[in-house]
Order: sequence, then structure tokens, then C-alpha cells
Amino acid sequence: MSEVGFDVNVSLIAEQWNKVKEDLYSGKVGYMELEKLIKDYMFFNRFDNIFKESVKHFEIPLESIKPMYRGAGVEVSLSNYDRMTPKLEYAKAYNRMNPPGKAFIYLGILGDNKGRDKKTVKRHITRTLLKEIRSPRDSIATICEFQVTEIGRKKTVISFCGDLNIPKSEIGLQNYIRNQIDKNRRKETVQQVINRVLSTVYFNMLSSDQIFKPVETNEQEIKKYEYAPFHALAHYISEQGFAGIIFRSTVHKNGTNLVLFDTDDVSVVPNSMEHINTSDFL
Repeated sequence: MSEVGFDVNVSLIAEQWNKVKEDLYSGKVGYMELEKLIKDYMFFNRFDNIFKESVKHFEIPLESIKPMYRGAGVEVSLSNYDRMTPKLEYAKAYNRMNPPGKAFIYLGILGDNKGRDKKTVKRHITRTLLKEIRSPRDSIATICEFQVTEIGRKKTVISFCGDLNIPKSEIGLQNYIRNQIDKNRRKETVQQVINRVLSTVYFNMLSSDQIFKPVETNEQEIKKYEYAPFHALAHYISEQGFAGIIFRSTVHKNGTNLVLFDTDDVSVVPNSMEHINTSDFL
């Protein structure tokens, strides 16, 4: 697989993705009709096979994800904790992973710590949050930290982020796999290493900007169209018993998001709410 081959495969996945999008939007299939989606659509058929073969490589305990922050693009009272958690009665818009009538909670997290100090981590996540909620410069926003609740402690989430350190070229990928085989020979068989790496490459393709692309509009009909296959994907992950999905930000380089299907899995950390000037981060 040359880098050209990688890009070709991304384009093929995008074509399959767009076919699902068209039929979900037109009502030919519903986002909850997983059996039909897997049977009739190449994207979901392939995704289902890869997921079942390699899911263990992408599972992350929810309680291990720290820190988690959420932002609001307005000046919220610092004692109004409830304002920072989505409520079902207000879930009337199309969001990336949830349609109207589903109250998911979106949080900013750190994809890779790399030994960064807490202040740097918080600043990086805050920038992701502000970009995700499209906060303008020279305005006041509210951020707060979240923690996993007792309900969420035994749950796991799935990461769609892949690993951008894996080479795209065929020779580079072959060398990477050889190094992984040598490095993990006491923990994994050769076939297990190959399956893990190739599955991660697939998630690199899935996370491409041809699929996870920013939707720069407030028009709900456009969001309904663009987000339709994500709703099906989130429903699939939920039906497999997972609490949420980690995915790369489409608007902040190296930013990472976490969406949880149940808002009761997390709660606001007391006294963590604060007002910020967006110009300090944007």
C-alpha cells in the first residue's frame, strides 16, 4: 500500500459512507436498522467485521480518561452546574453523534498526554472546546471539569482515533509491522500483531477528513444529512454495550473529543466552573 494506495482506500470508504448517508437521509433505511445496514451496505458490513475482530484493541475504560472538560459559549452562573449537562427536553438539534431526541454529552479530552503539565493540558483542551462550539474571539465562555460517576466507572468506550504514527506507505507499514512483531513477541502472535496494526490503519482511514469533516453551518437540514451515518455508527457502538466514542476533533488539530451516550456517566467537578475570555485561547 503506497501513500497513493492509502488515499485511494480512504476514497473508497468515503464512497461507501456517502451511499449510507444518502439512503439514511432519504429514509430508505433507518439509523437503528443495524441488521439491514450490515447486510446491505458495504461500509457497515466491513466495519462490523473489523470491529468484531479487533475491538479489544480500541477499548478504553471510561474511568481512566482524565481530565475531561466541557464548554458553553455563554457566561453561565458558576453555581449552575445543571446548565453544563445536556437535558433530554432540550435535545432538539442534529449533532454529530446524536439526532434530536437523544441527549448525548460531548467532552474535550487529551488524546496523548506526552508528559505535559496540567496547565498545558487544560489549555489545549479548552482550545478544542472553544473551536467545537464555534466561540467567537473577544467573548466570554464557561468551562468546567467533569469526572466519572459511580455509574460510569465500570463502563468502557471505543476510540476511533487510530494512530497517526503508523506509516502510510507500503514499505513503511511493512517495517512498522516487523518492529511491532519484535517488540511484542512475548505478548502477541504474529497474526495478532498484523490484525491489530491493519485494524488501526482502517481507523486512520475512517478518521480522515473525507468522513470526519467539519460541518460549518447551523442549518439543521444540512446537519441531518451530514450526520446521518454518524447516528447509525453511534447506535451500533451503543448496541455493542459501550458507553461512548473517542474521536478526533475536525476543527482543532490534535484535539480529541469524547461523546457519551448516557449523561449520568459523568458529573461536574465541584467548584471547577469558570469564565474565560476566548481571546486568551483562540
